[in-house]
Amino acid sequence: MDLVELLQQAQRLANDTKMEMEMGVERTMSQVLQATQELHSRVTQTGTNDLQAHILLGSKGVDLPKLTQKLETLSARQSFEPLDPVTDTDVQGYLKNERENAILSVIDETNRSIFESVERQKWRCIYAEWGEEKESLLNALVGPGQQDFPDVQRHMVPTAMADEPTPYSRMNVIQQLYAKQITAYNESVINGSQRNNLVSTFAHLSHDSFDDSLVTEMWNVLEFMTAVTPLSRNIDPIKSRQTAPQFIQQARTYLERRYKTYMNKVIEQNLVLARRGGIPNVYNVVGSYVGVTFQQPQSLYGLHDVSNGRPLWPLIYYSLRSGDLGAAVQYLKESGVCPDLLKLMTLQKMGDTDTSTAKIEGQLKLEYNNKLHVCTDPYKKAVYVIVLACDPHDSHAELMRSIDDFLWMQLSILRGQEKRDYNIEQLTYAGLQSLILDKYGENYFNAREKTPLYFQVLALTGQFEAAIEFLARTETNRPHAVHMAIALNELSMLGAPSSVKQPLLSSEPDDPSPMKRLNLVRLIVMYAKCFEQSDTEQALQYYYLLRHFKSEDGSNAMLSCVCDLLVENCDDRMLELIFGVEDEFNSFRFTGGIFAEFHTMDYDKYSLAGMVGDELSKRSNYESAIKLYFIAGQLDKALRLVCSLLSQVVHQQSRPGSMRERLCGVTKRLDAALAERKTDVEAHVIVTYTVLSQVMEFFDFHHAGESRLASEILANNRLIPANSYEVDECVTNLKRMGPEIIKVLPDILLAAMDIVYGEYVSQRGTSGSGSVFGDETKSENKEAVLRQLRARAKALTNMAASVPYRMPSTTNQRLVQLEILMH
Repeated sequence: MDLVELLQQAQRLANDTKMEMEMGVERTMSQVLQATQELHSRVTQTGTNDLQAHILLGSKGVDLPKLTQKLETLSARQSFEPLDPVTDTDVQGYLKNERENAILSVIDETNRSIFESVERQKWRCIYAEWGEEKESLLNALVGPGQQDFPDVQRHMVPTAMADEPTPYSRMNVIQQLYAKQITAYNESVINGSQRNNLVSTFAHLSHDSFDDSLVTEMWNVLEFMTAVTPLSRNIDPIKSRQTAPQFIQQARTYLERRYKTYMNKVIEQNLVLARRGGIPNVYNVVGSYVGVTFQQPQSLYGLHDVSNGRPLWPLIYYSLRSGDLGAAVQYLKESGVCPDLLKLMTLQKMGDTDTSTAKIEGQLKLEYNNKLHVCTDPYKKAVYVIVLACDPHDSHAELMRSIDDFLWMQLSILRGQEKRDYNIEQLTYAGLQSLILDKYGENYFNAREKTPLYFQVLALTGQFEAAIEFLARTETNRPHAVHMAIALNELSMLGAPSSVKQPLLSSEPDDPSPMKRLNLVRLIVMYAKCFEQSDTEQALQYYYLLRHFKSEDGSNAMLSCVCDLLVENCDDRMLELIFGVEDEFNSFRFTGGIFAEFHTMDYDKYSLAGMVGDELSKRSNYESAIKLYFIAGQLDKALRLVCSLLSQVVHQQSRPGSMRERLCGVTKRLDAALAERKTDVEAHVIVTYTVLSQVMEFFDFHHAGESRLASEILANNRLIPANSYEVDECVTNLKRMGPEIIKVLPDILLAAMDIVYGEYVSQRGTSGSGSVFGDETKSENKEAVLRQLRARAKALTNMAASVPYRMPSTTNQRLVQLEILMH
């Protein structure tokens, strides 16, 4: 570099320095202090943590910027974020998703199991702590000592309990009152005396003893509806009810009588306005009632044929509403209007149904459709609808002030199938029933809160079964529903299903819609099950009402119910209560017992005992079944069960309270019974029982150490061989015996081998030293005895091998082992 260049470079540096000095910013001390404070605040607010992190990680050799870059490269997607969907052809994506799904499911399952385990451990610890706390609190409740309260004298309060306490009745007062009437009714049936009408009996009971007007009203409705001509017991109640017009007439009459009562109450409350007088008949009652109801001039607005402040058509309508067609005819005749209607009503009153009536009806229906259909007088329109039985869709809202009014109107316009005019739409009995039960239903009538009202509506439309089923849903009304069903069934007015296994409410394919059938068996069983343990006698009275019902297999419903009762509770107290006590002169005769009152030609208590015994035998309750078979006099079945039980316990030692000890008492009773009725039992059963009895005696001697007596029993019964020549004979005899003997044979062989081995050890011990006796002849005799014992042991092992039944391996091993020890 020459001097020129060096000079130029120095000038440039000088110029740069000068420019920087010229661009410098001069600040005062206050400005510098303010800038310093702002810089310090920014650093302390945002950068302190980063600086400290840099300093801390830098001191440990960690490069924080590089670590931050690595963290940013990681996926930010959450671990349990749903996987991206892949197409069906993307195999790699599908496999990747499946792998990730598997991993996620394992993680999720592990997380759930850990959470559940921790939760269980937490509650276990909490319960343990609670238990310790309760224990400490109970320990702290120890009563004070006498020294703490020296002036307090403790007195013991004696408690008296009955020697034989009776269970507390589960029947309330209403149920007990009903049960008394059922018992009295059953007694009259059994004695053959005249039966009372249960509906009337229960209706009077509710009126006299129940402090519930709603229940009394329900019984009154049912009593009134059943007060018809007795129906044939050979005709199905459902079909006869649908075709019998008297049920419709009864419902109308009941509603009309109730409305007359209501009108009289209104008149009595307004005697001045009613101006009551004259003969006390419906004609004058209706006149007085209309005078009270239409006293204001505005109440006559829109009404036709008003004379002297008395509207005509309300008089006619309320006469019909009260059930007096004659009063309606009289009012219409006095007015002098509508001669055709007067003629038709007169013919209906006289009961004339000839062709002239049909002609007048046609003319009046035409007049109604042309003019009166839009009439402003609701009473006149209602009278035409009632007389002509037409226009069922008109609600008559102006006149319907209660459910009774609506139901009476519907019943008044009914037409039977044989009187229907198919040219116009008319309402039938089945149509009204469907309207009440299906279309309107429980919600429309607010049945849950107004149960008696809905029951009355169903009963008045002839739907007894549906009404009783609805009433039986609540526990409070169930006793009334059960006895209503019983009373109707005794009058042959209750529709029952073809099978006793049907639901509580069902219908048959041939039944007219919407009629239902009520399963009385299921209803009574459901009701009596609640108290059959505490009030068994009353429960049997209800089961007696089911004596005419049969199940699919032909069994009697009453016997089935009592059988179930005894199967569930078959103790000595219940058996004595049902069947009585054993006659001291005849062991097969039982006197007393509740069921003795219910005997008929079809069954008695002995057939019931056999039925219960069979059911107990099916359930493997053999000991109780034996008791029932003995009551029934069925010794053959009792002996079979005794043999089966003896084969299981005959080889055991007798202990107090064991089955073997209980069977000893049974065998003594059976031995006494067989002495009188041995011919009633099959021969092979007697043989099996006799052999087992001998085997039981054999084991008693064996366990008592009486080997000689035990051996004599085996020898007398030829059960085991004395030598090898008798093996075939014993095996042949064994084949003729029952399986119960085969079952106990291994124990017999082992016991016999133990007896032989014991005798062998005894003989061997006495013959061990000949010097003691000094007699060679005696030694030879004892050797012969030992050989005989060995021969007996050999015969036992041969028999075990020759029996065509599979012997237990332990039995064969024990027999062979003892035989080897004898050589």
